[in-house]
Amino acid sequence: MTECLRYRKKLSFYVFILFVFLLSMFLCQGAYAASITLSPNSGFSSTTVVGTGFSLGMNNITIFWAGSAIPTVPSTAWVDGAGGFTALISVPSQTKPGSYNVTAKGFLGGTASALFTVVNMTGPKGLKGDTGTQGAQGPTGTGEKGDTGERGPAGEMGPQGNQGPPGEMSLLQSVLIIFAFVLSILSLFLTIFYMRKKKVL
Repeated sequence: MTECLRYRKKLSFYVFILFVFLLSMFLCQGAYAASITLSPNSGFSSTTVVGTGFSLGMNNITIFWAGSAIPTVPSTAWVDGAGGFTALISVPSQTKPGSYNVTAKGFLGGTASALFTVVNMTGPKGLKGDTGTQGAQGPTGTGEKGDTGERGPAGEMGPQGNQGPPGEMSLLQSVLIIFAFVLSILSLFLTIFYMRKKKVL
């Protein structure tokens, strides 16, 4: 009976140590290793976003184009068991040529960015045509003042500025890393305590 109880305690202890270790690895997963690649990384219509190193679990991904969330195909991109995902995005309409920041953010952790270059599809400017003949001058007179025209549309958005430095780690990621570190230290302490106790017995 005593041997059976000792065996159960020993098995429970090792299961607990394994659980703490796996939990520590899970919490640290995706804190720094997340990355994305764009295929292709230039064009004018669409691109495929491939991510790796994101946190595991029920972690869905949101894609941002120049800071604004955009639709993806599939509509909800989930991280697989290896920490990766694949999603197709379209280049927003009326986008000027230039480089744009594409960012993938995981709901449970992991953020990565890459640049997509929108190419200029406008052809070269044609040659200036010949000046036409001047038409006949009409009769002079003073007409009535016309109504004020409607206000014209707003001008196009200016070019995007240079990408700023990487943002600071979020509060959630900081708390998770500290918690994982504490669990690792606690696991080491419990292991040493158990080995010393076993040696005494």
